[in-house]
Amino acid sequence: MKLLIFDFDGTIVDSKAVWYKALEKHLGNLGLGKKEVDNIIDLGYNVSENLEELGLTKIENVVKMRIMSDVLRQVDKVKKCKDVDSIKNLTGKKVLISNSVSGFILPILERLKLKNCFQEIYGADSFEDKEEFVKKYLKEKKISKKDVYYIGDRKADVILARKVGVKSIIISGKCAWDSRKEVLSTSPDYVLDSLKDLKKII
Repeated sequence: MKLLIFDFDGTIVDSKAVWYKALEKHLGNLGLGKKEVDNIIDLGYNVSENLEELGLTKIENVVKMRIMSDVLRQVDKVKKCKDVDSIKNLTGKKVLISNSVSGFILPILERLKLKNCFQEIYGADSFEDKEEFVKKYLKEKKISKKDVYYIGDRKADVILARKVGVKSIIISGKCAWDSRKEVLSTSPDYVLDSLKDLKKII
């Protein structure tokens, strides 16, 4: 049986503006410029890892709380990515693993009627390191890597899939956080324009 691991932000929902606005606001208040903040965001880390990368561990909890408070207030503004409903018809086990917290993911999935698309859902509150979590998940479930597809929208997703040893599929649509050019620089296994094109591969 095929296992389809989906990223959330930029793949399932269009949430880039919400995250960027909150991060740029609160990190900007600490004296960080927009370019510096954007460079950190582009690494594909979760909020805690972003703050650690910036050397803000001493005030991490305070800043994280402010960022998450802003993001959670914007849940109702997040919309579906194009053709996302098409994943309901895909065969195989569908799992969502995201660097966003469950408190952000679940209300959105429920409002957009997408929660039942996935057999399992894991937010950043379920793990400390996404790569290690995926490796452990595959090992514990005894899933052959040749049957696993990691579906995302960023360079970071290609790199993670390669480190884990599974195939990467990048959806380079309007929701994507990285441009097609940026994604291609990491040589993903597949690049698609829309989620509905997944049926051509899987």
